[in-house]
Amino acid sequence: MSSDEDVQSNSVTEQLEEINLENEDTSEAKLLVSNVSDLAVIDSIGNQLTSSDPKDNDSMPIPSDFKVTIRDTEKRGKGPSSYAVYKLQTKVNDVPGYTKKQYETWHRFSDFLCLHKKIVEKYLPKGVIIPHPPEKSIITAALIKTSDEEENREVIDRARQLERYMNRLIQHPRLKNDCDIRDFLTIDGGLPETVQTSTSFGVMKMLNNFQDVIKKMTMKMEEGDHWFEQTRYQIDELDGALRKLHKVSESLAAARWKMVHAEEELGFTLSKLAATEESTSLSRAISALTDTTGKISLTWMKQAEIDAVKFSEPIHDYIMLISSIKDVFDQRVRLWQEWQCAQEAVVKKREQKSDALRRMRTERADQLAMEIEEDVRRTDELERNFKNLSADIRKEVERFHDEYENELKQILVEYMECTVDTYAEMLQLWEKFQPIAENIQVESLP
Repeated sequence: MSSDEDVQSNSVTEQLEEINLENEDTSEAKLLVSNVSDLAVIDSIGNQLTSSDPKDNDSMPIPSDFKVTIRDTEKRGKGPSSYAVYKLQTKVNDVPGYTKKQYETWHRFSDFLCLHKKIVEKYLPKGVIIPHPPEKSIITAALIKTSDEEENREVIDRARQLERYMNRLIQHPRLKNDCDIRDFLTIDGGLPETVQTSTSFGVMKMLNNFQDVIKKMTMKMEEGDHWFEQTRYQIDELDGALRKLHKVSESLAAARWKMVHAEEELGFTLSKLAATEESTSLSRAISALTDTTGKISLTWMKQAEIDAVKFSEPIHDYIMLISSIKDVFDQRVRLWQEWQCAQEAVVKKREQKSDALRRMRTERADQLAMEIEEDVRRTDELERNFKNLSADIRKEVERFHDEYENELKQILVEYMECTVDTYAEMLQLWEKFQPIAENIQVESLP
């Protein structure tokens, strides 16, 4: 970590200590300390991943000429057939294929899954790291169908996640001009094969994963490229650290919500006590304390939202991106296995040709010679594809490293700043209550 980042980290830590982290025994303080420890591990791994200099323009940040926002949602249909649709507002600036500067389209969640399926089919074999959309949830779908609220909580959360997903897609230099993405952003309505996305795509992915496991057991790849071996190890380490951090962030948000309920219960109890207190000054102080705990409860609620939106969700996005990196690494292994199978086929047919010549079966030998020639061409093509895919994956990983370093720093700084503001707000509430507590007059008993 650089000296500037050390100074910034120390500054944030000092502000937290000055505000309200005096009680180090609280579960919340322990969670914050655990977060700092996890961040140190992640930062160390990130420095290792970004040790190599970028060798391609694709690894550098691109101008923000695309932006997708999702602010409006609607519930359409009634009963079991109801579903939510999301309004996409796209602003475009000098991107080929787009004739207007702004577009508005409505899409349901299954449309996003259909788009993701098309993108994966086209670009995963090319080694592109493809962002993941929000996971399909039966519970979320059921809540959307049964809820009568205009602003359903699950719909709002999913809209926010879909917005991040779409912006990651259009900011990728190899995806921004894709025709399917362009149609999705410019044409209103559903996309072809939408019905198949929820079931067949998942089943096919599961079958492919099963086949990959079998192939890995029967034909294990001996990695000859040190860069891929080292990067795979570092990616696995980063994945583990981020998953641990994500788990802690969820526990932290849950602890905040417990504080919300505890403050609400405390305020309710204090209000009853204030109503029965005979001392005027003490009753006034308890009433003021009731009001303070109510505001503290709202502040904890706001912080719980910050923990989820600005910390936990972005960390989960990166976990899914790392899953995409593993997908392209697995794609490289599959291509290598196909290349090896082609080589084995050539060797086998050459043996068959030699055997046919020994038996004076010239017609069969000539046929095998033609097949061998075709298989050799296919083997050479697979070898070229393997080398090209390896080079493309290197560029993609380097691009991910650069973006990861910048975005993670921005996420953490913004989250820490919001957390500091929350504690500062609570400190002001207690400072406002302090004079009232000091002015309590103890009345002597008769």
